[in-house]
Amino acid sequence: MTRELGAVEFAAGLPDSVVVAAALVTALGDVWFVFLLLGTLYWFGTALPARLSLSRRRAAFAIALAFGGLAATTALKETFRFPRPPGAAEPAAAGLIPDALLPLYAEIGASSGFGFPSGHAVSAVVVYGGLALLIGSTRSYAVGAALCAVLPLTRVVLGVHYLVDILAGVAFGAAYLGLVHRLCGRGSNPGRAMMIALVVAVVGAGVGYTADTMLALGGALGARMAWGAIGGAVLDESATRLGGALGAAVGLAFAGLFAVVYAVDPAPYLSFIGMFVVIWGVLAAPLAGESLARRV
Repeated sequence: MTRELGAVEFAAGLPDSVVVAAALVTALGDVWFVFLLLGTLYWFGTALPARLSLSRRRAAFAIALAFGGLAATTALKETFRFPRPPGAAEPAAAGLIPDALLPLYAEIGASSGFGFPSGHAVSAVVVYGGLALLIGSTRSYAVGAALCAVLPLTRVVLGVHYLVDILAGVAFGAAYLGLVHRLCGRGSNPGRAMMIALVVAVVGAGVGYTADTMLALGGALGARMAWGAIGGAVLDESATRLGGALGAAVGLAFAGLFAVVYAVDPAPYLSFIGMFVVIWGVLAAPLAGESLARRV
């Protein structure tokens, strides 16, 4: 099977300004941005403006979808072990970026590791397509469809994936989203969605013992255990803006701690432990935030 269909060569001829714009859009599919977005929706719940809000139940379901997509991606990459295009580890159009911002740009616009399927394509469909289904409005469907199309294409523009990689990622993501959405009450059963993510993550860990597969396993296992222990209390808790803000501070403190650990390229078992702890903090944060808000 050949993956080289000429899309990378076409993208190499695009203006540098288009490539930089693609790097900005592609950040919407990065793990850090996805979990910041979903964490915010979960911490604030219905305290956000109506067009932006989800119940904490549905936001927890979206988090479960994200972990399942991450677990599926890591498992598939380790299974196929197909390389990325040549030069993927070097950021394209770096000449337009100030030196001070170049490390950040390289983190967003370049990639290493295996390339099939595209994790950003899977994430775009599972996360943004999933949010569109959970919100259920015409606007959400339009925005979700646009992101599901544009975000994966930025990976080809940046030269970090072949076209086949993103087409496969979209297909895998759509299949996973459709299956979980159908089996889990169309967003009403986050615990079951977390269990499915855990099963996928166990398979991924069996395929390959890496920092990425163990991160997915730690997150999926932590999410399922945390939701089983405190999910009912979270759903019974009120949702206020002050409580959401305080909960966000708690959740971000846990996430920041893990970011420090992950920056040093940890061993796989440390990735597992770190994400396991972080997701407990993230899911418990609304309880802490609303409790603190009542004391203010």
